[in-house]
Amino acid sequence: AGGLFSPTDASGDARLFTRALADLCAARGADMRLDTAVTGLTRKMGQVSAVETDKGPIPADAVVLSLGVYSPQLAETLGFTLPVYPVKGYSVTVSAADLDQPPRLGGIDEENLLAYCPMGDRIRLTATAEINGYSTRHKPRDFAVMLKKARELFGEKLGTSGIEYWAGLRPMTPSGLPIVDRSPVDNLFINTGHGHMGWTMSNGCARMVADLIGQKPLSHSNEGMQLR
Repeated sequence: AGGLFSPTDASGDARLFTRALADLCAARGADMRLDTAVTGLTRKMGQVSAVETDKGPIPADAVVLSLGVYSPQLAETLGFTLPVYPVKGYSVTVSAADLDQPPRLGGIDEENLLAYCPMGDRIRLTATAEINGYSTRHKPRDFAVMLKKARELFGEKLGTSGIEYWAGLRPMTPSGLPIVDRSPVDNLFINTGHGHMGWTMSNGCARMVADLIGQKPLSHSNEGMQLR
């Protein structure tokens, strides 16, 4: 048995990061519209003049389309197509307290295509992806193979308490790269299609979108990420 160790790799909790980022943005004056559904975009004089929501319109000078697997639906209302489609992914989060020697580092079992990530007193396992439309329904048996392979790695105690099942949709593109670009509509910018790497690429892609909006040279190349 053996493996490869990469000292530059790291892992973390995307939920904690996002909540901390929201707090930072709010402290700097951002208006966070939570529990608000986007229902459409109002177009006027070749630009998006407002974002329509279930709680009324929000006037806008610039709009970023970043709705994951639902981005194409809104793009179609403006007359262009986004090559983004949903791929269903599964994860299981279990208590690390069940294990005598829980992993201290995240890793990937390449043979079984199983990824694992320590998250404080928990361990998150991910594996399996399927094209299944927009359904996120799942049953415990959908995770049986994943748990079986994980127990072969970490012992039979894994998952005996505090188990959480989850399934969600990854916004994939044919190339595997996200789309970070201007749209055919002057003040609408695109940042979508990150697949399972959304958090990994979030900061760099956000920087590029800010550069596009500010009409500045891109801090990173978006070669291969253009819409057209």
